[in-house]
Amino acid sequence: MCAGLGFLWKPAENAGMAAPALTPVRLNLGCGSDIRQEWINVDLHPSDPRVVQASFPSLPFGDDFADEIVLSHVLEHFGYRDGLTLCHEIYRVLKPGGHALIEVPDIAWCMAQFLGAPEMGDYTDPAGDYSTHHKWGLFAQGIWGDQHHDGLFHKWGFTAHRLLAQLGHVGFRPVEVRFVFSHGVQCLSAACSK
Repeated sequence: MCAGLGFLWKPAENAGMAAPALTPVRLNLGCGSDIRQEWINVDLHPSDPRVVQASFPSLPFGDDFADEIVLSHVLEHFGYRDGLTLCHEIYRVLKPGGHALIEVPDIAWCMAQFLGAPEMGDYTDPAGDYSTHHKWGLFAQGIWGDQHHDGLFHKWGFTAHRLLAQLGHVGFRPVEVRFVFSHGVQCLSAACSK
């Protein structure tokens, strides 16, 4: 468990003599600038003093620690082995009955868009180019990341089948994968339980 982190308590409604209600422990892993109130926000590169700095794939929390975990657009930044380790860690840290939401770009969709888009007439610098009018903008970034720094490279990709199989292999039951549109590309959103 991270130093200074523990269970969050809040008084029960109509507190009087009632015992305090335990607030669910929620982790927002790899939060970037998505700082959520009443969540423990965690990132390697904290953008805010409220963010706990931690390096993945190992998580600095004990077994059965969290009720809910969000990992949005993080898993694709790890190679296959480290990504699998991170999924095992999420499973370990979740309480029995806990829920995780894991979202990644749909690599099949991104590749199809990339292959179907026209080439640029001239050279373009892909850094910060989110155009959908050619291959080397948003579609390339959906495959390889936007690469503004080392933490933004994509090192692995997922199809719906692969994400479902990997999360099931780790032990999550049930796993439901939906197609959603996020960050300008089609993504896979996996809701799973321990």
